Amino acid sequence: MRLAVGESCCRGTQLLAFRAAAVETWGEIGWSEACDLLDPDTRETLLGRPIRPIAWVPESAMITLADAVFVGPAAKSEVAYREFVRNQVNCGFGRVRRFFLHLAPPEVVLDRAPALWRHDHTHGELVVDVRGRSAQVRLVDHAHATNEVASMTAAEIFRYVLSLTRARDVTSTYERLAERTLAVHLEWR
Repeated sequence: MRLAVGESCCRGTQLLAFRAAAVETWGEIGWSEACDLLDPDTRETLLGRPIRPIAWVPESAMITLADAVFVGPAAKSEVAYREFVRNQVNCGFGRVRRFFLHLAPPEVVLDRAPALWRHDHTHGELVVDVRGRSAQVRLVDHAHATNEVASMTAAEIFRYVLSLTRARDVTSTYERLAERTLAVHLEWR
């Protein structure tokens, strides 16, 4: 797969977690339904050859895949799609870091979030401001802020990862700001 110079990318682990989560949530038929909705270029980029976990995958293709999952197997249900996103975290990020997350206070995870973001994404800056039992997380200069499903995905990932810590009853709201900035407000007890 050839990437354009300066193209925003994420790790191949994200694609692998998307597939595993779709299969866990809806079975192979759900994954096939989402893949059938992809345009030929995106299908070739994501499915044309095996993708290694450490490889870079274009964010634009992953956003197109997220839209296909939302429209296809999730049937445009936010509840169903958010369940899929939680499964995606469990199949990817959460699988590797589960032990650390269960022991960590939310503030520690939020403090490490920008570095974790940089490890898995070539673009965008994660800015976190913690105040007591709430946090404002801004994703600056990133494609997720240009797409509603991608914004919902990011907000649910942030909320769910925080709920895997010692934080309880984690809630989130999000708002797309400017052209490429997403703001996610998190609260917990």
